[in-house]
Amino acid sequence: MACQSSKEKPNIILIMTDDQGWFDVGFNGNEAIKTPWLDSLARSGLIFDRFYSASAVCSPTRASLITGRNPLRMNIPYANSGSLNEDEITIPELLKDENYRTAHFGKWHLGTLTRDELDANRGGRAKFASEFSLPSQHGYDEYFCTESKVPTFDPMDIPIYFEEGESIRYGWKANEKKDSVKAYGTAYWTGGEQKVISNLDGDDSRVMMDRILPFIENSVRADQPFFTTVWFHTPHLPVVTDSVHRVAYNDMELSTQLYYGTITALDEQIGRLWKHLREIVKFLSRHQPLIDFD
Repeated sequence: MACQSSKEKPNIILIMTDDQGWFDVGFNGNEAIKTPWLDSLARSGLIFDRFYSASAVCSPTRASLITGRNPLRMNIPYANSGSLNEDEITIPELLKDENYRTAHFGKWHLGTLTRDELDANRGGRAKFASEFSLPSQHGYDEYFCTESKVPTFDPMDIPIYFEEGESIRYGWKANEKKDSVKAYGTAYWTGGEQKVISNLDGDDSRVMMDRILPFIENSVRADQPFFTTVWFHTPHLPVVTDSVHRVAYNDMELSTQLYYGTITALDEQIGRLWKHLREIVKFLSRHQPLIDFD
């Protein structure tokens, strides 16, 4: 997504979903899944149907995306391996030289985010101390992110007990009463190794969007162009979905209800983002969108 700023510099929102399949959207022919906002974006924009990432897994793909470099050259060959070195040149670093405000939201997976406590796959463990690498070391003014994966609903929690068809690996139905849960073992972090402790319940894509929209608004108020990477956890396992987003798939197997439901929940947040951008455009006549929906 992009729009022209008052300084004739494009605002850039670079979105990545995690492990989503090619067929897991309506615009690629899936008639069962509900992704109306992504479908509209595809109809009104440009689709690259011969576009390949630099790797089949998380960390090397992300390293390549923001540097343009082969991940093997950066010693990030696998997920949960290596970290982004400070001497790498990143997109946000280049854009900051052009007076951009920059921020990262969601999954990081390019190094650990804390030295002080156990966190996610690597954080706080002595053997991974050399892999400490914050987004703020790579050109980002702000960040709200986790080291690696989280459940896609109530991202800080995991059930104590699982019902039939649920599992810690694949996912579960959201515990909407918030009872019989324990900590998943990861955290959202923000600048200065600060752990976020509020507004972390519910759909994880919504939790992220609640932080993304204020960053965009503040950038516009400051009359600065902005760049943000939005790396959704959805639909990486474990997929967790509430009853509201499962209902459209009630006639399917539970695994499909959970997977499709979390993508539909993400799609709603894409719509929320787009509607917010259009509201901003209404008040800023010089910010004309490069693409528009039907």
